[in-house]
Amino acid sequence: MDYFSHSWLPFMYLYGLGGLLFIAGIFITIKSGSLNPNKLSHWRWFWTLIFGLVWYMCIHASLNLAGLGLVNFAFILMASVIIVSIFGAYWVMNSKTD
Repeated sequence: MDYFSHSWLPFMYLYGLGGLLFIAGIFITIKSGSLNPNKLSHWRWFWTLIFGLVWYMCIHASLNLAGLGLVNFAFILMASVIIVSIFGAYWVMNSKTD
């Protein structure tokens, strides 16, 4: 059985095409003036969106790895994402607002 075409090819399609559409949406939002990078609250939402994309990508990748029998790599990936999430949330909660 060809594992690449059943596990990683859909992953690359989903996050490749979806990532392009996501970046296009962010670009349109910035150009329309709805997202002002100079305001701290807008900057936080921008990074929240980026983090959400990376979060779901890591969950999907770790489940693919676990499904292919690479449970140790899946555990390392998810543990690192959780650690980064904790420090990121701590940083956001303790930073100054507008």
